[in-house]
Amino acid sequence: MTTNEMFSSEKYATRGVSERVPLDIQLALWSILDKRKQRGDTLDSMQVFELIVELVDGEPLQVVRNRQEQPPHEETIYLDVSEPVDGITLWVIDSGEYCTMLFPNEY
Repeated sequence: MTTNEMFSSEKYATRGVSERVPLDIQLALWSILDKRKQRGDTLDSMQVFELIVELVDGEPLQVVRNRQEQPPHEETIYLDVSEPVDGITLWVIDSGEYCTMLFPNEY
């Protein structure tokens, strides 16, 4: 599977993710992967997203750290969302048939 084909099949989120992570954040994470593909990044089939809240001028801002193992990649993205979440790690895995967003303990 080429990088442009990765994360292009049907996308799913587990029930746990659907219950704990607001939809706008879920959509933003999928969008981050789409933008990386458009940039020509080589994507690993497992992406790790760490969600952290930082206060900027007294306002909560969603911080997303996206990383992968092969090839090594790490970047930080700031999102303006209505309900930021803190201390959550998500995995997005492309199995080839479908893509799943899940918590590490759901693997």
